[in-house]
Amino acid sequence: MKGTDLMELNYFASFFKIIEDLIDDKIPEEEQVKVMKIFKPKMLKKKEMFLKAGDIPDCIAFNISGLLRCFYIDIKGNDVTKYFCFEDSIISYLGLIKKSESKYYIEAIEDCLLLCTDYSSFNELMSDSIWGLKVVKSLLEKSLLYKEERESSFLLETATERYVNFIKKYPNIEKQINLGYIASYLGVSQVSLSRIRNKLDRI
Repeated sequence: MKGTDLMELNYFASFFKIIEDLIDDKIPEEEQVKVMKIFKPKMLKKKEMFLKAGDIPDCIAFNISGLLRCFYIDIKGNDVTKYFCFEDSIISYLGLIKKSESKYYIEAIEDCLLLCTDYSSFNELMSDSIWGLKVVKSLLEKSLLYKEERESSFLLETATERYVNFIKKYPNIEKQINLGYIASYLGVSQVSLSRIRNKLDRI
């Protein structure tokens, strides 16, 4: 690890904690060195785009700090939030896996610090170690769980229930995110979300 900037080491300490919590296992020091060779820190300013629709992406990233939003523009021209990328999470997307044009935008809602590498290097590193295979398995499981929970929330919950569950999961989120973003994520208009919030405030 010689020659690595102290601040960069701090970035990677956070990164390794994310991964080790994910797989419930330690990453050997020699494997940590490999990771640090391919991942590079990247700063995004608020409102800066990590990805634009039409781009053919090749970068996978871990969000060390800050908050990003993935969104698309529907056929009516509406800005629709697909998901939020919180601290300690991976930024991945279908266009990256399919090597096709992205249909989405990913934008920094606030200043962010990412650790980035190209997808082929990531795959090579992950497939070359036991811990790497654990990472891929855990990420797939998390992705499937998120997709299942997201679909069931629209099928089985009211808009009010979706909002309440969202706020319980992310209790300080309304201080960080435009309410319009939250409304589109929950599948309601901003007017409807305001009514839901006012009704809950009176309870």
